[in-house]
Amino acid sequence: MEKLKVMDLFAGAGGLSSGFEQTGKFKVKVAVEINENARKTYEMNHEDVILHKDITKLKYVNNEGETIDEFRDIDVVIGGPPCQGFSNANRQQNTLISSNNQLVKEYLRAIEEIRPKAFVMENVRTMESEKHKFFLNESDEAELVKLGVEPAEEHIKIGKSTSYSDKLRDFLLNAYTEGLDLTPFMINKDLMSKLNTLLKHAKKQSSKDLLNFIQKETNQRYFIKTISQQWLDQHQEYWDSLYQLDWADLGETLKNLMDGNTEDNRSYTDKLENIIEAQKVIHKISEVIENKVKLFDIQLKQQDLEITIKSFNVFNYIKRKLADLGYVFNEDKYIFNAAQYGVAQERRRLILMGIRKDCLKAESVVTPKPLFEDPSEYNKIYDAIGDLENISPGIDVKEDEMNKDSHRPLFGSPLNVYLNNSDKIYNHVRTETREVALKRFQSLKEGQNFHDLDESLKTTYTDHSRTQNTIYRRLAYNEPSDTVLNARKSMWVHPAKDRAISIREAARLQSFQDSYKFLGSKDSQYQQIGNAVPPLLARAVAEGILESIGVNAKEKLKKILLNEVKSENTSKEVNTSEIISLQANV
Repeated sequence: MEKLKVMDLFAGAGGLSSGFEQTGKFKVKVAVEINENARKTYEMNHEDVILHKDITKLKYVNNEGETIDEFRDIDVVIGGPPCQGFSNANRQQNTLISSNNQLVKEYLRAIEEIRPKAFVMENVRTMESEKHKFFLNESDEAELVKLGVEPAEEHIKIGKSTSYSDKLRDFLLNAYTEGLDLTPFMINKDLMSKLNTLLKHAKKQSSKDLLNFIQKETNQRYFIKTISQQWLDQHQEYWDSLYQLDWADLGETLKNLMDGNTEDNRSYTDKLENIIEAQKVIHKISEVIENKVKLFDIQLKQQDLEITIKSFNVFNYIKRKLADLGYVFNEDKYIFNAAQYGVAQERRRLILMGIRKDCLKAESVVTPKPLFEDPSEYNKIYDAIGDLENISPGIDVKEDEMNKDSHRPLFGSPLNVYLNNSDKIYNHVRTETREVALKRFQSLKEGQNFHDLDESLKTTYTDHSRTQNTIYRRLAYNEPSDTVLNARKSMWVHPAKDRAISIREAARLQSFQDSYKFLGSKDSQYQQIGNAVPPLLARAVAEGILESIGVNAKEKLKKILLNEVKSENTSKEVNTSEIISLQANV
């Protein structure tokens, strides 16, 4: 049988593609990824793939409604469109509408126009929650009626009430009705950011703090340049004469501050806050207009400006849309824990697996059965990286190839044997360790994190009480890891060595085999790995798709990871306890 042809959308470094191709029954023909470094990694590891950059520019059908040749024989569409939640409680957020949520619709457009036999959509497990929503726009209404989706009314705070609020409300309602471009009425992002920081300092008790900020060399240089380039020209247009006068006054006040005069601090602070709040509100209504969101009202509610719009749940919409397109999918079980499929990591993700009705050969869509039900059976960090302990990682990302020489995989660990599929090791590179970081590493025991450090080692963090438990986490050999994000930013510490875990070790925790090479900067490689779908989880899902359409995988994951399971479990216990014992004696 000819391999099923796959298109991978939002492909990242290619973890999902890797898992599918490992079954021996899939071949990725087309992939789409906008991140430059991830694209390089994808090309390095996947041969003969047509790689596109921007999904919004892809055209799948011609003017006659026929599928374009490149996409005509695509059997399966896979991918993980980014989807960002929205919290009504956070009115201070910079944007109202996440462009990421619109990318979900791009994924659905590909399914609708290509009509593949099957699809897989991977996403954050919270995607089903109410915070993941679309705002109703002008083009949604007819489709939502067809799908039976009822949008709900929302009242969203977009800024604080100010002395301008009445006039600003009238101006913005008119701008919405006319479809006016609000860009000429907004200041640029850099200036907005500087003014926000300035306001924080102005609100502090001591005027000395404000002077220190504004007279800092870089800030003074910035404000002198901005004021000298015609302060009033920072807006192309002004929506109100009073606002324009306040803006002119603010420019004069900034000049006085740079000269060391802080006499009229209270009046200046109020004026600055009013201007900033007005800018935030204009920016958010600009988003509403640009995205053609239906705006029903702008109201003054106590101390806030509030808009009335309508929204609908992203996940509910996706399911209704896919069902309407003629697909059946896993409606009851769609949260999967990677640890249950052999990955040495607790990582729960939402995965929708869909089959076109005329292609379904099973009674329903077959979801992969867990290989490990009991958490005590999960592969541990030791299974993933224990054999690399005595291979010292480098620090130069350009010199990332090493021979394994006398290295041997861990005896009795099928996962470790699976990962060791190359006689070379790539990307075994770590972040450099500075003096303070090294002291922190040396003081942490397995399972401990930043909060377990002595107070004297927390001084570089402004508010260390807000630091997450995953920061400076020393991993424990005898446990699966937490969800792998960017291990460099999290400063994950090796279980037995006083160093950060390497890029390759992070990749092993994600179940990437040693032959899989990552490209790009050091931080980018860590990020690519953190963003990826673990290939072993992807492979399990791919086997479910195959079974659903009546095709057998060449070799099942079960055979690879459950081989001599009793011997494996025994060996794990011996090896892990030996490591712990050795550490105790050092």
